[in-house]
Amino acid sequence: MREIVQRFAEEGYMIDPEALELIASYPGPRDELVEGVIRGLDPSTLVVGAPDVQRCPRWTDGVGGAGSLPKTPAPSRGAGSLPKASPPFSREVPPSPPPLRGVGDLLPEAFATAGAVGAPPSPPSELITPKKASHPASPPVVELSPPPLGGGERSLDLPAPETGGGSFGLKDAPDPGPEGGTGVLRRSSPIPSGTGGSEVIGPVLGPSPGSAAPEELRLPGPPAPLEALRDITGRSTCVGEYQDFVRYFRDRYSRIREILAGRLNARPIESLRRGDLAGREISIIGMVMEVRTSAKGNRVVELEDPTGMVTAIFQKAVPGSEEVETLVSDEVVGVTGTTDGKGRFFAKALLRPDLQARSAAAFGEGGALLLSDVHVGSTYFMEEAWDRFIGWIRGEVEDPLGIASKVKYAVIAGDLVDGIGIYPGQEGDLAIKDIWEQYERAAELVAEIPDRISIVLSPGNHDVVRQAEPQPALPERLRPLFGGNVTFVGNPASFILGGVDWLVYHGRSIDDLVLKIPGLSYAEPEKAMVEMLKRRHLSPIYGNRVSIAPEEEDLLVIRRPPAVLHSGHVHTVGMARYKGVTAINSGTWQSQTDFQKKMNIQPTPAIVPYLDLSTMRARRLIFARTPRDDRSSEGPLPA
Repeated sequence: MREIVQRFAEEGYMIDPEALELIASYPGPRDELVEGVIRGLDPSTLVVGAPDVQRCPRWTDGVGGAGSLPKTPAPSRGAGSLPKASPPFSREVPPSPPPLRGVGDLLPEAFATAGAVGAPPSPPSELITPKKASHPASPPVVELSPPPLGGGERSLDLPAPETGGGSFGLKDAPDPGPEGGTGVLRRSSPIPSGTGGSEVIGPVLGPSPGSAAPEELRLPGPPAPLEALRDITGRSTCVGEYQDFVRYFRDRYSRIREILAGRLNARPIESLRRGDLAGREISIIGMVMEVRTSAKGNRVVELEDPTGMVTAIFQKAVPGSEEVETLVSDEVVGVTGTTDGKGRFFAKALLRPDLQARSAAAFGEGGALLLSDVHVGSTYFMEEAWDRFIGWIRGEVEDPLGIASKVKYAVIAGDLVDGIGIYPGQEGDLAIKDIWEQYERAAELVAEIPDRISIVLSPGNHDVVRQAEPQPALPERLRPLFGGNVTFVGNPASFILGGVDWLVYHGRSIDDLVLKIPGLSYAEPEKAMVEMLKRRHLSPIYGNRVSIAPEEEDLLVIRRPPAVLHSGHVHTVGMARYKGVTAINSGTWQSQTDFQKKMNIQPTPAIVPYLDLSTMRARRLIFARTPRDDRSSEGPLPA
């Protein structure tokens, strides 16, 4: 039974208990039935149900059509369905699902025509009517943001433009264009009236018609439109074939090589076997295949480019060799050294595609609240703290610093709900054991945020999208639950909001980085985010805890340095400024779970980072009850 659940989980599906029983009762080879069911699923299926099994030709052949249900249009899972790949993805396998109601049981009357051309109908009004919440009259605590990480990295960082350089003879390396060269998708038309929902990317964000707010608030003017830069939503094309992986890694390599090519004169790796180059200092750009330590304590790094592979040896006595200790597999780096003409390369310096120092930070307009990991539906969700937050943002409690009236935007970086079947034993931690009802309640809570505030919602690994990154925005059938001030984007998503560039990434790769890079911890997630910026990749390690879909373009490459990098996932708040980028991990609204206690993970819940886009000052707003409730202070995020 577990193998069946595991196979569906590899493709990003949950399975209904009734469907699981049908498969278990199949008289023929079950693995063939499972593969047949997967092949027959409509692309936007989220939970495999009994009708999906009974529609499979292998089922009808094996049982003679007994008990088969009439064929009805299956709900479908948008682009990005991944059949079994070669090589397979590395995925976390959820346990056998408890008998809980999942997305496959969504109320049919709410979306009777969801598949028809045009906008889906609005759900019944009672589904999105916010419940009346009591807001204890206590203002949040405002804390200073911490000092930034030091910029003392020792990698070779020559002053040079961000882009440039030629192909250097590399084969099959597509031209990625200049940094930030992807086109800006602008959608200036407002949300059509009567849709009952929101556009996926780039509607004109602003106050809803007829929306009201407390009179004591000084309301800001209408926010500027969101301009989408990069997002997988509606663009996924991979099917998990071998060539998809080849194309994916070549795209990653070529895009990061283009950044490095402007900083060093690199040769293709195949040229290192030329005898006339022996003893000469040369540079190469390669993807890290393996890192190991020799018997003498030297670091041995296997590098690859489209022309070949080479073994680079970093001697432990060489200055800057400590930077080699932080190398991880699949990152792209530049290396300078000498060759013996026989395929070995004695490295002297390591160059990462790090951000170039910027003389001035970008500034925009308005204030933004950064949230993530709300986990609605969990028994650990801190609803009282959320009520205090809502009371503050609606002007119902004292706000001595006047921050609430300056807020124009709220960006949620994933895990809006707790989901179902995400980890072993989760059913014991759920207050709402139905995925639809979790989103209903989440929509009610989000609707309590005033309509004047534009909300951007990105998914995470607990949301009902595929587990493989990049993840598309929440399914269209869920969007009518939310108000017209909500814009749905994928994970990651790059956009312009409030006049500055944002890069929102849920942050699951922090698990891999903490495991592989010395000195990183969950207590300081901002350090892991800085490591992403240094490598110009949000999830450089392939095949560990993070499943990555081999799309035609690697959307996890940080081509355009953002002004704001916003993540979540690890449930701890962290802030840093690094070479002009404000990196913020926004914590959680879930108190410490039993699993976190066993892992000695200390979350920092009910803390909302506030970012003034006009000054790039960051503050922590504390809504959890604390003995320091009478203390308030503010300060800039130092450069």
